[in-house]
Amino acid sequence: MKINGKCVTGDPVLIDRYTSEWMSVRIHPGTFYRRMDAIQNGLDKARGYYAEIDSGPFIYIRFTEKEDLTEFHRLHHEYL
Repeated sequence: MKINGKCVTGDPVLIDRYTSEWMSVRIHPGTFYRRMDAIQNGLDKARGYYAEIDSGPFIYIRFTEKEDLTEFHRLHHEYL
């Protein structure tokens, strides 16, 4: 597991354990990959750390800061 900028990356199981207490949002994979550029642009402006976990049926994006989660919902509410 390592941190690239503000994104926590690595083994999905270890990231899931590490970020289990963080606030999260889940997105259908089709929606996530179709809108990946817009989502990544929004995540680049995050204040705290975040993680993207692909669990198969859903992709979970977890945030350390509530403000980042609120901003994510504001930008992408019609797709959630």
